[in-house]
Amino acid sequence: MPCVATQSAALSGVQLTQRSKAARAARAAPIRAAATASSDAAAVSSRRQALVGGVAAAAVVLAPAGPALALSGFSVVKDTKDGYQFYYLSGWQEITVDGQDVVFKDVIEPLESVALNIYPTTRESVADIGSPDEVANTLVSKALAQPNSQAKVLKTAQRTDKDGHLYYAFEYVTKTNSYERHALTIVTITQGKFYTLTTGASERRWNKIKDRLQVTIDSFNVYY
Repeated sequence: MPCVATQSAALSGVQLTQRSKAARAARAAPIRAAATASSDAAAVSSRRQALVGGVAAAAVVLAPAGPALALSGFSVVKDTKDGYQFYYLSGWQEITVDGQDVVFKDVIEPLESVALNIYPTTRESVADIGSPDEVANTLVSKALAQPNSQAKVLKTAQRTDKDGHLYYAFEYVTKTNSYERHALTIVTITQGKFYTLTTGASERRWNKIKDRLQVTIDSFNVYY
């Protein structure tokens, strides 16, 4: 997982203020609910199976919803203080990583995870920083990739939600001497906050899990 301290220099106007553990503990706890009633062990086993037909298609029409409405095979995190929501794979466990706002990680595959970071900014929209390609290349080269790794942006996209929030999303790969990771990131700005949500997997596992990771990216919404 890349060092988040480098992200302060990645985007002009986005200032990084690392939260203390006490500050993170004082933050209102997100509402989390499992998408199914199965045990954690069953959920971990089931994630190895292909998605039930229609889940990938459902990703493009996801809208903010209560925790009880998560898709089968997914859980949902909703933070009412920082104003965001997204789905993540059931069976992933929450871990604490300094400098990260929230992280969920697979218990078996070390490169499968989702992480959210929030930084203060004076910008009003990601469009104030640049185009999707400009923002993607800047973040990947200066913040999201590990130091001394090879990184390449594969594609970018953008969308606007019903409340007018603009999101940039991009797909990229990073390669080091020890691993190759395929990842997806989505970013947006609202109410003086710059949100960065990243999920990914090893290149070896990418084709098996990419549709489910895309659901996580497509489900991300801010609501302030």
